[in-house]
Amino acid sequence: MYAACSKITELEAQITTLKGKVEEVQADKDRVEAELNARKDKELAAKDVEITKLKRRLFEAHDKNE
Repeated sequence: MYAACSKITELEAQITTLKGKVEEVQADKDRVEAELNARKDKELAAKDVEITKLKRRLFEAHDKNE
């Protein structure tokens, strides 16, 4: 009986440890996803600026040709 109780206690401790590791990994995953989304948003904003500049140059070139 004592061996069974001891084993249960050991397994509960392992479960607690594993839950902690899962929480750490989930936190890391969330952080990385947030960083990727921020980087993607920044890159999209830069592309929008580039597109705007190219459109402006295109319209200016078109106006000069008229």
